[in-house]
Amino acid sequence: MKMNIETAIPIVDGTTITRKEFTEKYLKPQKPVILRGLWKQYPAYEKWTMDYFKQSMGDIKVKLFSTKKANPSETLSVAHAEMKFNEYLDLIEKEPTDLRLFLFPVFKHKPELLKDFGYPNITGRYIKIPFMFFGPKHSVTRMHMDIDMSNVFLTQFVGKRRVVLFPPDQSDFLYRLPFNVHGLVDIDKPDFETYPAMQYAKGYTGYLEYGDTLYMPSGYWHHIEYAEGGFGLSVRTIGASVGTILTGLWNVTLQRKFDDIMFKIRGQKWFNYKKQLAIKRAEKAMQKIQAAALQ
Repeated sequence: MKMNIETAIPIVDGTTITRKEFTEKYLKPQKPVILRGLWKQYPAYEKWTMDYFKQSMGDIKVKLFSTKKANPSETLSVAHAEMKFNEYLDLIEKEPTDLRLFLFPVFKHKPELLKDFGYPNITGRYIKIPFMFFGPKHSVTRMHMDIDMSNVFLTQFVGKRRVVLFPPDQSDFLYRLPFNVHGLVDIDKPDFETYPAMQYAKGYTGYLEYGDTLYMPSGYWHHIEYAEGGFGLSVRTIGASVGTILTGLWNVTLQRKFDDIMFKIRGQKWFNYKKQLAIKRAEKAMQKIQAAALQ
């Protein structure tokens, strides 16, 4: 049995799409789309290559984290290796590696990069805090939704990435943990015996190649795998509705603090409680689907 992710993310010409068309077809209905060539209008489109970053920032020392050696509690706090940035780029360009580069502050080290791009006028209300992500082949960002509930525009500059998306209304089928933005399921190795409701989750899939920009609406679950070593850039906009904005504020403030406090107080018992609640919600959602099918 496989996950139901056969629906392809639509691809449109990002150089010709109008603001009205984007708003009506994708922003308002909160539908994902790949905008091909959207960033051709900016110097970064051709300027940002592996060689460019090796030459302009190569001597900066970066801390790397091993997914094989780390304890879960140490992943982002205890580095397992350190090397020059150009050496790391050479590494991910040539071969898979378990060494990951998390939250490298590219724009802090080289703020002039901010002049290489702008914010596409197909929409507005941008949060002007961009992020860059570098990854080796086969590295995976496991299934989650962004805690601030922003809309995301993810542009690929080098390499290829496989993307799997699920709308927010599929959360119960993905066994979302309460007070959290993660689920219990692994879509690459689905365990339908333990998590039977996941067979009813309906998602999208697609690949990002050079020059592709993924529009990912707020609250979408996403699983992203580097099919090739490379990098991309993410910019965000405020959620499309007042409700979405308020949910994002709740998530990053009170909900996260409450979850942290409860984990400190109850530890594993708190996680077990959340897991059982996620399972109950999934069973209820599955039973609703099954009852509807019998009518």
